[in-house]
Amino acid sequence: MTANPRQNRPATGIAAIGKPRLDELALRLERAVDTVLRLPRDAGTGPAGLRSAWPEMIRKSRFTIEVTRRASLSLPSREAIDDLDRLSMLMWDVSPRQRQLLWARACRIRWAELCQRQRRSRTTLARDHRQALVALALAEVAAVSS
Repeated sequence: MTANPRQNRPATGIAAIGKPRLDELALRLERAVDTVLRLPRDAGTGPAGLRSAWPEMIRKSRFTIEVTRRASLSLPSREAIDDLDRLSMLMWDVSPRQRQLLWARACRIRWAELCQRQRRSRTTLARDHRQALVALALAEVAAVSS
């Protein structure tokens, strides 16, 4: 009987990391997107369309038209901000294409739209997304061990 050479190789990819770990990492990325959206913004950090020439005291007055008011989101916890910081540092360890795909899926951009943007099939993008999650998980393991 001959030995199978594949049995002697260390496990790589999904087998080495495990699907539950990859699912947890994808969920952490979605929470990171939520954290970014809930971070406080002032006039200097908001998008250009949200800035106003009106003084702050007038914009925050009680005479503001009710329709223009938006319910503000609660501020993220310190743990959520720390996790966002850790994930953002890990994102530099994957390729730019993987980084873009991971963040797009964390923002819940639909597969159909990603297929149009990147001119790739859904199957290929799903495979690339799994590979990007594996690369991110391996980067996290490497960061923890060093």
